[in-house]
Amino acid sequence: MTFDEKLKARAAREDCPTPDGFDSRMDALLDTLPARTTQPTKKRRPLRMAVCIAAAAALVVGASAAAPAMLEMTRNAIDYFSGSGSSEYAADQAQYEAYNAAVGASQTVNGVTLTIDNIAVDDSYMTVFYTMTGEAPLERLEGDEPESWLAKWSSPIFLAMVDGKMLDTSGSIDNEAYFVDDCTLKGMHRLALKEALPNQFDLLLYTGDVVNSPEDGDFQFALAVDKSTVDSLTVEPKQDFTVRLSHTDEMGNPYTIERTPRIERVSVSPLSSSITLSERVSGDNMPWDSFVLRDNKGNYLPLIGGGLTASGFGRSVNQFEFIGADETTKSVTIIPFKWSYHYHEVQGALDALPLTDAGRNGLTLETLEIGADKAVATFSTRGVTWQENGQFSLTDADGNRLAFNHNAYFDSYTDRETGNIIATLYYPGITAEELARVAGVSFWQPDDDMDLLEEQAVTIDLQ
Repeated sequence: MTFDEKLKARAAREDCPTPDGFDSRMDALLDTLPARTTQPTKKRRPLRMAVCIAAAAALVVGASAAAPAMLEMTRNAIDYFSGSGSSEYAADQAQYEAYNAAVGASQTVNGVTLTIDNIAVDDSYMTVFYTMTGEAPLERLEGDEPESWLAKWSSPIFLAMVDGKMLDTSGSIDNEAYFVDDCTLKGMHRLALKEALPNQFDLLLYTGDVVNSPEDGDFQFALAVDKSTVDSLTVEPKQDFTVRLSHTDEMGNPYTIERTPRIERVSVSPLSSSITLSERVSGDNMPWDSFVLRDNKGNYLPLIGGGLTASGFGRSVNQFEFIGADETTKSVTIIPFKWSYHYHEVQGALDALPLTDAGRNGLTLETLEIGADKAVATFSTRGVTWQENGQFSLTDADGNRLAFNHNAYFDSYTDRETGNIIATLYYPGITAEELARVAGVSFWQPDDDMDLLEEQAVTIDLQ
């Protein structure tokens, strides 16, 4: 869950009255803000190696000289999934287990052992599966937030060097974790690959609180990786194009905004698919991301929202994950759009599902499971949508949104197999009386006024 989504979730649970349309306008405004790119401050004391820089450098050199065995992407079981039934990537377990290397490398620092269990690499992401164990109970964040949040905020952050070059991992931290017991944490961390990696490469994987050099890391693992068995459709067009958006100011005068992004690469891989864009961004502008994708069969390929990284100088490079493409996809078309970014509320009774409206594009609330401490909704999409998260609220018999007298939290992800959005509203500490008031549901539906700028579309051939 991004920082912006957490803000919106907190705003949604407040019970102070707001003007009509305020929430939809606030959602649209927050969607234009950059996602938080650093992990929340940890309450645990960071692990640090008691060595000087010279000794750390010697460790790196020594690890490289050891010539570790080449790790090939083959079929291996991944134990992480056996205890993580709520994983966002559970539907992709078979694919991950078909293309990964069993590593089993461990290091111990200050009584804590970190083991790299598996690593999976395609042309879009490097995914690290790991186990952390302690001689004593691991330090962990406390709070009433969902346990999965507390676990991932307590987990290590991985960074990497590939063939001696720092890997650009800027953007949202894409990780999840869970505590097996007080002394054991298991997790996975996906590192976005914004540029092509060779089929074989030397990898220095290390951890720390967003550090710039590996000698500052808590743990360091020198590995050699071979991803040649992972067949991908990857092209690097390095193609610039211009997006022109016509507007009218408050005085009725027309004006045009131009953006000039570059398509760096497009990759369709067994584990994930991505498109990487770069752009020179100046002033307060954020990188351009107002586009949808369509394949050569006419299918729209849903984008999975992630954080954007702006650059104070040079080019800003951002990767966007998408789903729906496979080895038969011959081309991908990037289509700019013009849209109000406005939303409206759709309401209904609990027995009125599936729930939607008459728009050409948008969400349909298919199922809603209401439990003692959380409600889980499943949304399908139709037509053209843009990075939707399925934010919803519970209502009383009169259709009023319920603001429980406790903290409430919202989280969502896209099922990469079905394309459905799985959204969860957590309400820890709710009383039976409060829960009994739930009689309906409402959710935010994007206004159906998206205008696809087909004349500005750019098609990238993959085969």
